[in-house]
Amino acid sequence: MIQKIVVVDDSQVQCQHAADVCGAVFGNTHIVMASNGRQALDQLQTMAADLILIDLEMPVMDGIELIGELSSRQLDCAVLIMSSKDAKLISSVGVMAQAGGLHVLGCYQKPITQAILLEAYSKFNGRANPPPSPEDNQQHIDGNDLQLAMEQAQFALHYQPKLTCKGIILKGAEALARWNHPELGFISPLHFIAAAEQHQQITPLTLHLLHQALRQKVYWNRYGLRFSLAFNLSPLVLLEDNLISWIEDALTQYSLKPEEIIFEVTENVMLGDVAKSLQTLNRLRLKGFGIALDDYGTGFANAEQLMRVPATELKIDRTLVHEISSKPQLETILASTVALAEDLDLSIVAEGVETLADFIVLSKYPVNQVQGYYFSRPLAAETFSNWITTDLTLLRGQIKQSLGE
Repeated sequence: MIQKIVVVDDSQVQCQHAADVCGAVFGNTHIVMASNGRQALDQLQTMAADLILIDLEMPVMDGIELIGELSSRQLDCAVLIMSSKDAKLISSVGVMAQAGGLHVLGCYQKPITQAILLEAYSKFNGRANPPPSPEDNQQHIDGNDLQLAMEQAQFALHYQPKLTCKGIILKGAEALARWNHPELGFISPLHFIAAAEQHQQITPLTLHLLHQALRQKVYWNRYGLRFSLAFNLSPLVLLEDNLISWIEDALTQYSLKPEEIIFEVTENVMLGDVAKSLQTLNRLRLKGFGIALDDYGTGFANAEQLMRVPATELKIDRTLVHEISSKPQLETILASTVALAEDLDLSIVAEGVETLADFIVLSKYPVNQVQGYYFSRPLAAETFSNWITTDLTLLRGQIKQSLGE
């Protein structure tokens, strides 16, 4: 709940206007005004604010400097960035603030309106709990825990749909591992995958989950639900000499074809033993498997490195997709990324689509598939099957109506 607000703006008129709008939206709220970043920091020494509205262009200490100070002090408050400067600059400052650990409710051109504050308030109420640090759970996980979890079938797969951008047709599902530990509760995949790599259990865990995914694929095929299955491979697994044989044996066991499976890898495959990793990927591609380069946009991958990986699909990371409807520079980056992928004859998947507005922007470009919480969160296999037969039709109708089709 927002009870204490600091408005920082060197224009007395704009500052008072923003304070008045805050009062109208939030009601009985303590509002303090400051004319520059230094005054705001002085106020924050005596009052812990829930929300800070920050102008960018100010004397003594401007908004960008103030945001840097707030980040360095790790203050637990939300910020809303407002300015009369161009939208590209405002948005870039917002990205900077988020990278500095601040909870950014939005980046807007002045003047601030009640609609803007209501939108920001919805994000404030939706603040997620901070993710657990690796020490919270991972320190308790060793190789024996992982082996026991596999023996007791504690690992499960959830599936997130991959839909065509045009027509909203189901074309694939990405299998995502989940672990609900009987004592520690839910353990993040980031933690148990890292633990598996550390304790030399990543290969048996991968094969364990692959068999589970392939059994589910057979079930869907039997009922006429035919779409590709995407499965993630750790860079360490690619170094296994027998990996290709293990995968081929598994597909033979379940009577599946390589063309039905897409293996997803991150650009980290270009680190370490590059020759061995590329050998494995090239052999998988030669046998007919799809290869997706995942999380594109989060690291060092460029056009030259993309050409080195025998990829058939490029998955654009959510960092280049999230809030693209309100961040012009993201759309510019997306456009160049899509053009690059087209030049390399790669199928394009946009991940992390969370709003209709972002999807509408993506639909302007030759993006082949979309994936994200706007369409569906990762679902247990049975729930996923129900989603296909009921929710997908409703979703398709809602999107077409919103697009006026």
